[in-house]
Amino acid sequence: MLDKMAFFVYVVRTGSISAAARKFNISVSAGSRWLQDLEQKFGMPLHRRSNRLLTPTPAGQKLFDDFSPMVDNSEHLCRQMQEFQLHDKGHIDIVCTPVYANHYLMDMISEYLITNPDVTFNLNITPWALDHAAESDLTISANASYQGYREHDLHLVRREIMQSPFRVVASQHYLDRQPTPQKPSDLTQHQCLFATTLTGSNDWIFTKNGESQIIKVPKSLEVNDSDLLLQGVKKGAGIAYLPAFLVEPEIESGQLISLLDDFDTSVWSLNLYYQPPATASAVAIHFKEFLLNK
Repeated sequence: MLDKMAFFVYVVRTGSISAAARKFNISVSAGSRWLQDLEQKFGMPLHRRSNRLLTPTPAGQKLFDDFSPMVDNSEHLCRQMQEFQLHDKGHIDIVCTPVYANHYLMDMISEYLITNPDVTFNLNITPWALDHAAESDLTISANASYQGYREHDLHLVRREIMQSPFRVVASQHYLDRQPTPQKPSDLTQHQCLFATTLTGSNDWIFTKNGESQIIKVPKSLEVNDSDLLLQGVKKGAGIAYLPAFLVEPEIESGQLISLLDDFDTSVWSLNLYYQPPATASAVAIHFKEFLLNK
């Protein structure tokens, strides 16, 4: 019965039976039966479904408020016992934005596994990483500074990993066919490649002399993957607005031309989200510190 009560705590925390079932390594149908058994045990409904999320009834909220500290304390004890191991051992669920996974994360996991072979990983690579934050141990997500991504309801710790301004770029092949834009408003007459996962929309921001302007560029090509956008702009498909770290090697090699350099742009910010120490697993804490110290 204690397992089922702990399961209910995670259903409330994630708003999802399937997310809690993954946490307990059981099937969704088994998790549903656990909730039914718990409600039969107490003789009253403990949850209701609204807007695709499960929310507790007043009785369920009472159970959650009183029992969740016990769940946290028991997990904290388990983590303390794990500290006696010479090497990390356990499982880590990571949700990550594609550009960081492709350029950094896989290298770090590979290095980590050399000295920690008993750790297993599950990676969910998606542009909408924050939508899955409640189901993961670590979430790595990016957004543009002016986008204002709504994250006020995330009960997670956030640490910034890196920042990078955007650069406007095009290939010489494209510029041979089209006039080079001299000011941001010229972009409205060009083929533009964009990702809503980078900037929130097809709005590109430019600042000069303290004045900012947002240009709504044509929706010539939308791709929710920065590396694919990079391929497209290198092949001459149009002009792109991409984080500097991604395009600077191509600019230095001459494969891409940097445009509108006398304007400042918005800033691409990459953040790591994780559970507070009271609820995080020991192995997730160790890997998180490994990432932050690289």
